[in-house]
Amino acid sequence: MSIDDQTDLGPNHQLAPTANPIAVAMFDAKLKSLAQRERVRLGRRNMWLAHHWPEHYSERCVTLGGRQVCRRCAALYPLGLLVAILSAKGVAPWPTKFDPWAIWILSIPATVAYCGEAIGAWHYSAKVQVATTLVAGMAFGRALGYEFVERGSLEFWGPIGFFGLTWFVFTAAGMTLRGRQPDKSP
Repeated sequence: MSIDDQTDLGPNHQLAPTANPIAVAMFDAKLKSLAQRERVRLGRRNMWLAHHWPEHYSERCVTLGGRQVCRRCAALYPLGLLVAILSAKGVAPWPTKFDPWAIWILSIPATVAYCGEAIGAWHYSAKVQVATTLVAGMAFGRALGYEFVERGSLEFWGPIGFFGLTWFVFTAAGMTLRGRQPDKSP
């Protein structure tokens, strides 16, 4: 049979013999390895803004200027900076007599939400995250306003140190409880 005769056998007919299953498996493994390397490369490149791996971008990040940005940071920092600037200029979101209690108390909902999710007590919710982060953003901004006025402010560094350490401990505990590696964080 000539090549011209083979072309008349239909569109699904193969001219080459069936591929070697071992070669196909090796090729598939190589493609998976390349895909994993690309995921890690992309994740590392975006980590400074996203704080999450690419498989979590759709639920935990927003796209700003074509880049993935952590949803929590996108809510916390703009509000916090606005409140801090206004506070440093004497326009506080609440009377100063409520400081530092308001700063500490308003930081609690975001901490409870984050820590509960980190250890698996409940599932992630973007709505809860944004709502609690906006409340914490007010506290963060007010505390940052103190830091703008007086470097080394206990009103800023006290809550940052305490809640930061709390978040760290719960993140580590959650990774241990779930048997996760750091690069597979929620």
